[in-house]
Amino acid sequence: MPNKLVMIIRHAEKPIPGGPDLGVTEQGESDPASLTVRGWQRAGGLCRFFYEPPLPLGRPASIVASGVIKRDDSGTRSKRPSQTITPLARRLGLEPDVTHSKGQEQSAADAVRTAQTPVLVSWQHESIPALTAALVGGTGIAPQSWPDDDFDSIWVLEADEANVWSFSRERQALLDGDDTGQLTSGAASGQQRNGSF
Repeated sequence: MPNKLVMIIRHAEKPIPGGPDLGVTEQGESDPASLTVRGWQRAGGLCRFFYEPPLPLGRPASIVASGVIKRDDSGTRSKRPSQTITPLARRLGLEPDVTHSKGQEQSAADAVRTAQTPVLVSWQHESIPALTAALVGGTGIAPQSWPDDDFDSIWVLEADEANVWSFSRERQALLDGDDTGQLTSGAASGQQRNGSF
């Protein structure tokens, strides 16, 4: 088992401006800052998926999710990152750390680094590369963007005892339309030493 295992997901599906799918709360009330029905389906699927995950993943011992208040003043106060992991956190009996938000990737990375491993992170996709870079100490290990239409990927970061980080990407393949193709480390793989871990 690695010295540190971090699994990063994007929050589940959100409303598209002008689209037919509306955001809804867990109680079914309309809320544009919440997940869509499909997003709640994914959240439920993640509950089962991460309870007994396939290798190289692990059952989360801690969860970090972007908080509602965005510190970079961008966009709405999205509840989606925390909603995405709420069913799983309940099932595992974990209290997610939601004290950091978009715009606070460095402090979130510090929290992830000290959290009990394996760690599951749910974040806004456009800031996941910055979070990853803050965690491993540089930008050379993982992709520099997360596709807008990708709700299915899991970025897997592993640190060995020498603090050398490696990257791979896995798929959830939970819902109809998810990509079920196999991913390998391939061109997106890398290793990086982080002396601060």
